[in-house]
Amino acid sequence: MKYILTGGGTGGHVYPALAIAEQIKKNEQDAEFLYIGTKNHIESKIVPVKGYRMKFIRAIGMPDKKFSAAMFLFFFYVLFGTLQSIFIVLKYRPDMIIGSGGFVSAPPIFAGHILRKLKLSKTKMFLHEANAEAGKLIKFAGPMCDGVGVSYLMALNSFRDNGKFVGYPVRPEFFSGSKSESRKKLGIDENNFLVFAVGGSQGARTINRAIVDSLKYLSDVKDILIIHVTGRGTSEYNGILDTIRRLEKKSLKESELSFYKRMDYADNIKDYYFSADLIITRGGGTINEIAVCGTPSLIIPKANLSGDHQVMNALSMKNSGASEVVYEEVMTEDNKFFIKVEGKRLAEKIIELASDRTRLKVMSECAKKSVIANANEEISGFIKDIFKNKPITQNSVKSWQKNPYSDIGANQILNSISKLKRDQLMDNEYLDYIRYRASHFLISSNWNIKNIAVKISGITKDESKVPFLSRLFNDKQVGFVKRNIITAYRQIGLYNETVERDIFTALSDPYWEIQVSALNCIKYFKNDTKQNDKLKPIVVKLFNTGNYEVVLNAIDAYSIFINSEEEINELKQFYYHDNWKIRETVISVLSTLKKENIISAEFLKKQFDGILLTTTGFEPQFGIKKKLKDNIS
Repeated sequence: MKYILTGGGTGGHVYPALAIAEQIKKNEQDAEFLYIGTKNHIESKIVPVKGYRMKFIRAIGMPDKKFSAAMFLFFFYVLFGTLQSIFIVLKYRPDMIIGSGGFVSAPPIFAGHILRKLKLSKTKMFLHEANAEAGKLIKFAGPMCDGVGVSYLMALNSFRDNGKFVGYPVRPEFFSGSKSESRKKLGIDENNFLVFAVGGSQGARTINRAIVDSLKYLSDVKDILIIHVTGRGTSEYNGILDTIRRLEKKSLKESELSFYKRMDYADNIKDYYFSADLIITRGGGTINEIAVCGTPSLIIPKANLSGDHQVMNALSMKNSGASEVVYEEVMTEDNKFFIKVEGKRLAEKIIELASDRTRLKVMSECAKKSVIANANEEISGFIKDIFKNKPITQNSVKSWQKNPYSDIGANQILNSISKLKRDQLMDNEYLDYIRYRASHFLISSNWNIKNIAVKISGITKDESKVPFLSRLFNDKQVGFVKRNIITAYRQIGLYNETVERDIFTALSDPYWEIQVSALNCIKYFKNDTKQNDKLKPIVVKLFNTGNYEVVLNAIDAYSIFINSEEEINELKQFYYHDNWKIRETVISVLSTLKKENIISAEFLKKQFDGILLTTTGFEPQFGIKKKLKDNIS
């Protein structure tokens, strides 16, 4: 039988196609294959080396912006690539087209669909989706196929009529091996705790930099060995050079780092997978190969890909118990915004896992159970069933709970978490994911989304966001965004030099709500702020503002600076103030000072005797008099 294979853009789409082909070869000695890919992506390098014939078409990924020149170019490439594929299919006359995902798969599937509609071809079509969240093009192309095999249960949501959970097609070499055997080949001591960090053959900037940044925190960990694959890079990113520069920036000399080994590529990747105690990697198809080897993993999924599919893949592995996840977040570095993972945070996670070998053992067992061990055979069997026109029967599998925050926007996330109690939110299994989403909302060009992200950062008490929020506060922002940033500082509960500096700035802001938020922070962080002699005169100065809300909160904030009865004098100017709420606030402050034994009961009574006790409007009982009575009795 004759097969067309197609898929590409990344190795995560190419290797599954080749693994499927190898399985078919086992069952069909005379099977013929033709691979359709693009010249400017990784399949053009991998496929010919494996001995498969190739034909090239034009194809590019779908851009995010619907109305743009890039979208116009995308549609042109889809049309042109489909026409190219039609000619290839007509000439080759395959019995089946097998797509393995990625934008390269779509045009050949479209071509097969068109030719079948025109009754010019009877070729069957099968699509394998390697990710938990399929790309937009694949979601469109999937229903055109006779069957869609998925690696993650979540993906069945996109292919309800013709989908089947079959697992990820892993290359045959990963099904045999052992830690001791592989360590012997690589010359790695059995006592070493080996961390193998790899971001793919091209390299991953976030992983490369995070590993370098983590080294100073890992130097004292007993028997640790870090093997770091930087990747060979692309025209856009040189992983080798970037890593060397990062080491220099951090004043680290490789010759002095006996526990660290850098390499640009790992030819015998299988042996490193088996040798490692922990693997740090991206959230692509690699995580399935790692799982087959039974190695625990720490996944740093690439952010902002189509459907956040790497994040969804990573969460699926975490839910199975095989992996831990650390998210890329937008942070400040050298006064610029960067998507990164803090080295200290990564190091803490490595140390946490390295110190709990029992947990690693459980993760290893869960890794093996998280994938269908005979996925290649399952896929091959599914393809045979498609040829025989058999109805699709689903495997007996556990249901998978979808991440409730993955398909909703900033406002919906805020509304959802606002309904949760504090303990519920802090214990929420998706808390890190929510914080990750907020990080990327913060750099939105839409001020409303940015403002919502500020609120989410505060509600989730995300201390890592403080430098970012400060940068945002000191840029040109609308008033209520700045107000909410100061409020977020109070919600997060972290007081440092950055927060203190922004409080000072906020106290002199012309927008009164920002001043009120800053005054609330002064009161909330009183254990720190009352030590600052420069704050007190600024608060006193705000007594003279024309806005009564500012005055109310300034009186309340001033109370933290009062350490004796003599310091009450600043408040006496409000004893006969026109606004009764201001007088009531003074009474509340004096009452609190009495409870804290800063002023005596006798002194308190004398002050109350000098305060005007009238209020505006009518109530069955004067609130101000009741407050007075309660505090004297």
